[in-house]
Amino acid sequence: MAKQRAEKKIKHQYIYDVLCQDIIKGVYRPGQSLPTEKELAKRFKASRPTIARAMHELQHEGLIVRRQGQGTFVRQIQKTEKKTLGLLVHWQLWSENHRPDQSTTIFGIMIPEILRVASQFNYSLLLNDIPEGLVDPVERARSVCRRLVDSRVSGVFFTPLELIENSDAINKEIAAIFRDAGIAVVLLDRDITDSYHRSDLDIVGINNEQASLVLTHHLIESGCKKIDFISSSIHTTAINDRIRGYRIALEENGMEFDSNRVHLLESKLLRKSASEDSGHELIRLVREKQVDAFICVNDDTASDVINFFLQNGVRIPEDVRVVGFDDLPTSQNQQVPLTTIRQPIQALALESIRTMLSRIENPEMAARDILVKTELVVRDSCGSKLKS
Repeated sequence: MAKQRAEKKIKHQYIYDVLCQDIIKGVYRPGQSLPTEKELAKRFKASRPTIARAMHELQHEGLIVRRQGQGTFVRQIQKTEKKTLGLLVHWQLWSENHRPDQSTTIFGIMIPEILRVASQFNYSLLLNDIPEGLVDPVERARSVCRRLVDSRVSGVFFTPLELIENSDAINKEIAAIFRDAGIAVVLLDRDITDSYHRSDLDIVGINNEQASLVLTHHLIESGCKKIDFISSSIHTTAINDRIRGYRIALEENGMEFDSNRVHLLESKLLRKSASEDSGHELIRLVREKQVDAFICVNDDTASDVINFFLQNGVRIPEDVRVVGFDDLPTSQNQQVPLTTIRQPIQALALESIRTMLSRIENPEMAARDILVKTELVVRDSCGSKLKS
C-alpha cells in the first residue's frame, strides 16, 4: 500500500512537470485550452484523481484557469498587467564585451536561461550585478534597489551579498526595501542569513548538503581516506551546507572530521603567483601524503587548484584527486577533466520563474525552499579509473 502511495505521488508530480514545461515551451499558449482530464488520463495512463491533483497545482501556481462549463485554459496575461522582473546578483555577471558571461560562474549560465523562460510569460528582466572588487558594493546594491523600486518591477531575483563585512545586515536591509515596496523577492542559491536561522523568503537552489555528501562518498568509494575541503574565507549558507555534507559523509564512513582539513583559500591568487604560499602549503600536504583528495567549493576554485598543481609538478589524479561543484562549461575542457556536481540550469531557471509567479500571485504564502536535484558527473580528476 505504501509503495502504491509513493507511485501515485511520483506520477502526479511527473504530470505536473510535463504540463508545466509544455506551457513554458509554448506547446500550449496563453489563452489556449488544455486537453480534458479524460484525455490527459489516457495520455499519461493515470487515474482521473491523479490528473485532477496535477491540474489543481497548476491552477494554484497561476499557470492555468478553469472555467466551469468551458474547460481549462493557459492563463492569459493581460496587457495592463505589470510585466517586468528585476535581478540583483552579487557576482561578475558581465563579460568584457558587456554581455552575460556564460562560462565563469553558475549565474552567468543561469541568467540567460531565466531570461528565456521569463519571456515565455511576457516578462522582461532588468539585469543588475554587483561585481567583486567594487570600492563600495553596498552603495551599489542600494542604488540598484532604488532603481528597481522606481521601475515598479513585480518581483526581484536576489543572490545575497557575500565577501563583504556585515553582509547579513545588508542583505536583510535590501530584502526589507523590496518588501516595503510590495515587491516579491525570490532568493537564488542561498539565504540572506545563516543556515540555522531561516529567513521568510523563497529560495530556489540545490540541496548543497546532500550534493556534497554524494561527492564525498564517491571519493571514499574510489579509495580516498584523507580528504580535505577547500573553501573561500567567507562562508555563505550554500558553502556552510557543502561543508556540512562533507562532514556527514566522513562520519558515516567512520572517518573523523577535522576542522584543520578545511582550508580557507582565495584561489584566484594562485593564478597570479606560482609561488603563492597557501598553494604551496597544499602541495606540501600532498607530497607528505597527508591528503589524497581535495573537494573544492566550486569549479572555479578546482580549476585554479588543478592548474597550480600541474605547474608545480603535482599530477592529477595520480598524486592527488580534485573535485568541484557546478559543472561549468569549462569543467570538461580542463587539462584534467573535472569530476563535479552538476547544477541543472534549465530546471533551476524554470523553478525560479515558477516560484516568482506563484509568489506574485500569492504574497501571503509561507516561505519555501525549492530544491532541484543535482547529478554527480564523473571525469578524470577524481581518479576513479585508476587501478587500486
